[in-house]
Amino acid sequence: MFDAYPQHEYHFAQVQLILFMLGMGATLRLEDFTAVVRRPKYFFVGAAGQFLATPLLAVLVSSWFGLEPGISVGLILVAAMPGGTLSKVFTYLGRGNIALSIALTGCGTLAAMVMVPLLLRTLAASYVPANFDMPVGRVMLDLALYLLLPLGIGMLLSRLAVPWRFAFSKWCIRLGFVVVVVMVAGSLGSGRIHPREYGWKVPLAIVLFCVLAQQTVMLPFRVLRWPRADCLTVGVEATMRNLNLALLLKALLFPALEKGSDALADGVLFVILYYAGVAMVVATPLALRFRRMARREAAASDGLQALASTASEG
Repeated sequence: MFDAYPQHEYHFAQVQLILFMLGMGATLRLEDFTAVVRRPKYFFVGAAGQFLATPLLAVLVSSWFGLEPGISVGLILVAAMPGGTLSKVFTYLGRGNIALSIALTGCGTLAAMVMVPLLLRTLAASYVPANFDMPVGRVMLDLALYLLLPLGIGMLLSRLAVPWRFAFSKWCIRLGFVVVVVMVAGSLGSGRIHPREYGWKVPLAIVLFCVLAQQTVMLPFRVLRWPRADCLTVGVEATMRNLNLALLLKALLFPALEKGSDALADGVLFVILYYAGVAMVVATPLALRFRRMARREAAASDGLQALASTASEG
């Protein structure tokens, strides 16, 4: 049963993205996105951290650990990816800025058409074919059908103030989580990755890169005391990458027909699959901690409102 999972993984990813975008879109309004436009510095700082700082971190970590070419190229490829499907989910869980997350993912995917080839040819030129081109048509189609269209449908429900939109949102998100659980079980059961295959050094390097990428992108927001919700959002975006796009590019760049036939391709695949698990582990405590912070802020705000009301009545 698990042997067939890799052939259908991309379809599972499409289904979960549709469900999450429908559910989250039903809670959003156009005003949420105009707020992002009115405060562009948060968007641009987050994007700069994701597309400029994290690829440099990948190179530094690779150099520091003395990683073999396949692992190094895999880290650079992951670092060049825009935010992925689950970034919205963890942003939602942590009470982050979902509109900012969607904006970063959408614009990041468009920017990736230029940035990914540029980063790969700059940082991994020895291993990237000179005639490599991004699959622009396929990426744009996926962006339109599986992110923008369901998001628009969900937002239309919100705009029309459909009475059952909140129940619809909850069930879409719950079903999306079911698909995520199926994907995790399928990935583990298919045996595509063996954590000890490269010893302890490579997994440690991947974990360190993931943590450093997350904390580096969040650093300006913490130092400048920018909004908590936006700080979480950029941290999650830097952590949860579009690994389905990474797998597609791996297949185009390093089309090894079977495991063991190409050491470089095997190393790249190991990084992508291992990073997928690491990112979820690293993002979970971040989202939960910011969720608790949001609850405390809400409780404090309610307390102040209650005191103000009591004072006005007195």
